[in-house]
Amino acid sequence: MSQQKMPLSRRRFLATTALGAAAAASGSLAIPAVLRAQGAGVKLGLLHPVTGALSYSGQQGRIGATMAVDEINAAGGIKALGGAKIDPMLGDAQSTPDGGTAEVEKMNAAEVPCIIGGYASSICLAVSQAAARYDLPYVVDVGVADSIVTRGLKNTFRFGPGFGVIAKTALDNLTMLTTPPGSRRRP
Repeated sequence: MSQQKMPLSRRRFLATTALGAAAAASGSLAIPAVLRAQGAGVKLGLLHPVTGALSYSGQQGRIGATMAVDEINAAGGIKALGGAKIDPMLGDAQSTPDGGTAEVEKMNAAEVPCIIGGYASSICLAVSQAAARYDLPYVVDVGVADSIVTRGLKNTFRFGPGFGVIAKTALDNLTMLTTPPGSRRRP
């Protein structure tokens, strides 16, 4: 039985990637095997602040993301899509929430099925809100503000823990380190 390929839509992308959106850490990028599209390239929005006050960090994020895309493409592309290559659409948030929002508008017009990046929490907050208007999946790479993913936006995902988890873990460990050994309580 031959398998018929279905076009990749944003709704389908979101539905099939709710648990494993697009995994990346520290600037690396991987596309889950549940995506479905034609053998042609798969557009992917990569959004970083490569100009302005955050440009150094944003450029590092872009370098990592494009290196990962290059590695995936060199290894034969997305195998579940018959070797489809990732076609990155690079966006510059210009180190501002307004700059990030403007890039979401451009990427939406270009019909990217997903945007990854943002770097700063303020940019991620604005970008996630803009992407939600279009039901466009958005994956936060670095932003740590808890409100990015706790506002109920069903299209927004994050690679790592937010500030709340990091702060609680740090305080729990500090408490354990400063409590005399005989009086420590186990959680």
